Amino acid sequence: MKCRVLPIFAVLSVFLLGVLPALNQSSRKEPALSAGEARVIDMKIESMRSESDRKVAREWSNAKKVAEVICRPRATEYWKKAAPGTDRVFLGTSDPSTLVLESDRRLTGSGQYRTADGWTNFNFTCELDPDRGRASGFEATPVSEAKK
Repeated sequence: MKCRVLPIFAVLSVFLLGVLPALNQSSRKEPALSAGEARVIDMKIESMRSESDRKVAREWSNAKKVAEVICRPRATEYWKKAAPGTDRVFLGTSDPSTLVLESDRRLTGSGQYRTADGWTNFNFTCELDPDRGRASGFEATPVSEAKK
């Protein structure tokens, strides 16, 4: 009996040692929001008119929340100056990998802005002020320029 238990235990131990780190890696959450960011985002979500919109927004990833509430207004301001006639700006897509919350101080990703000439894709970095829950900087490069 002891001979069977030991090999099974050994195999199980090796399996768990190999699998648990991988499980932990895949289940790691993105960085937490700072108290200031969470406060600003919660206030914005609660100000949404419909309960269904609030419910959807509460389920967004932290990266999506930061993009929509904190960075998009700064991105819109940026593109209205850099590309006059800009009327719409989107940060990220339905693919979650297009927005990366690196920390409570930086969001990076891709987006699009629209002018009369059509849509232009860009890559961006949004610097964050975690204490105030605001964007402290926004830089972007159209994808066509980034490839040069």
